[in-house]
Amino acid sequence: MEALISLDAAPSFAVGDITNLQQLSEFNTSELADGLPADFPVLRCPIPTDGASFLPTGDIRYEMNIACLPANDLPVMTMLLQLNDVQIYWLADFTDPEVRAAYNRWKEAGRLPVLLDFNEGNKRDCTLCVPEISRKRLEFEDLHGFKKDAPADYVWKIMTKIADSGLLQHVAVSVLPEFRLESMLVNLLATKRVEQLIKGRSHGAKPNANFTSS
Repeated sequence: MEALISLDAAPSFAVGDITNLQQLSEFNTSELADGLPADFPVLRCPIPTDGASFLPTGDIRYEMNIACLPANDLPVMTMLLQLNDVQIYWLADFTDPEVRAAYNRWKEAGRLPVLLDFNEGNKRDCTLCVPEISRKRLEFEDLHGFKKDAPADYVWKIMTKIADSGLLQHVAVSVLPEFRLESMLVNLLATKRVEQLIKGRSHGAKPNANFTSS
């Protein structure tokens, strides 16, 4: 079923980005990224101060799923990382060449490095993980039936409304059967194509996030 998203409400969201392994000293001392080249894309998520306490520590189970949420005939890609009882979503414009290029490399490798980047002053600096992802071709990849040339600002606005609507929280299901969902963080994936739409938020910034308990 396609989501029909209203453009009326004021959005509230966190902004993630794509960086690469060579930019992150955290991965240089970690064995998690063994076998991946220095220019391999990394999915980053800023963790705001009010969200840090929700993220698990110690023994962490994780799973990552990639799918598509059709919204207003647009292919909004959803990347879902579950860490124990917490889910983190990235929403991305799958017509964006930067997003597609990163996705193709992740799928080819069957791995997707993730950096959860905490606010300065937090006792936790970052959390790293490299979940495996499916190499199978997904149905939405050829963009059949989707708008392929929608303006970047329109797609961004749709994604902000999805993030702020509560839709993802409403339909959330745990992908780790042994854990009951407690919290979710929804953020948008910023690329060079939408930098001017972020309104002063740099990719590394930790804005107020839509981090809510279920």
